[in-house]
Formats: sequence, structure tokens, C-alpha cells
Amino acid sequence: MKKRILIIIIMFMLISVTSITYSLYTNMVKKEIPISLASFSVGVERKDKLDIELSDLEPGSVKRYDFSILNNIDESMSDVSILYKIVLKTGNYIPLDIKLYDSDNNVLFDSKDGIRTSDNETLLKTNDIVMPYSKNVKNDYILEVIFPKEYSGEEYSRLVDYINLEIEANQKIN
Repeated sequence: MKKRILIIIIMFMLISVTSITYSLYTNMVKKEIPISLASFSVGVERKDKLDIELSDLEPGSVKRYDFSILNNIDESMSDVSILYKIVLKTGNYIPLDIKLYDSDNNVLFDSKDGIRTSDNETLLKTNDIVMPYSKNVKNDYILEVIFPKEYSGEEYSRLVDYINLEIEANQKIN
């Protein structure tokens, strides 16, 4: 009889220890940690309409297009630092000189340094540019497209070309 009581007491203790362990385990798993999503905002502001029109370019003409890149859209500022680059692709059918300048008049890319892609396009791109999230930032740029005067021959009169300008932006991760 004492053995039975002892066995029952030991079983009761084992069951209660298991219950406590299970209970502690469940409490730790059920804890919820609030997750908030960071806002990622990149805006492009055009001072004029940014239609890069090449059909009316004549030899000797120069066109400039002003635009800005911001880390906010309609007062909604980005919560994370942004890493972006400006990428330009052109068919390079017309012998154009294309340059991108920043607000300090530094050349960020030049068509003379372009790379030919597998699609036979000329690719120009800036190095990575960082925009911090701690304050509103606005980076101004000027895209300059020049049709040099020396290409005024008849063989250049009916050429058609295009320029595709893209902003590739990602969250900056340390």
C-alpha cells in the first residue's frame, strides 16, 4: 500500500512538472512582438515635362532636361536610407553626346564611357548614391543631350533614336 501511494505521488509530481514545463513553453511562444513596416519613399520631381524628344534635334543643337530625386512623396518621408542609381539606355543610332550632371556641375556619366549591352543598346549609369532617412533630401540633376554639328550630313537626316531614363532604388542595408 505504501508502494502504491508512493507511485501515485511520484506520478502526480511528474504530471505536475510536465504541466508546468508545458505551460511555460506555451507562454513563451504566445508572446507577440509588434512589427512595424518601414516606409520606402522615392520621388522624382520634374522642373519641366521630362519627355526626352529627339525627333526635333538638329546638328549643333543642345537640349537640357532638369529633374530631381527626393526621399519623400507628398510629405511622406522615407523611414529607411535609400541607395539609388540613375540608368540611361539609348539605341545610339544618332551620334549624340549625352552627359548627366549633378547640382555641383560634376559629370556623373558621359556617353563616351557607355557600355554596349547584349541588346545592342548603350548603357550609362551612375555610381550608387545614398539618401539618408534622417532628413528631407532633394538631389538635382541635369541631363544634357548634344547633337554635334559635325554630323550634319544627309546620312544622319532620317535617323531615329530613343533615350530611356530609369531610377533604380533599393533600401540601403548596412
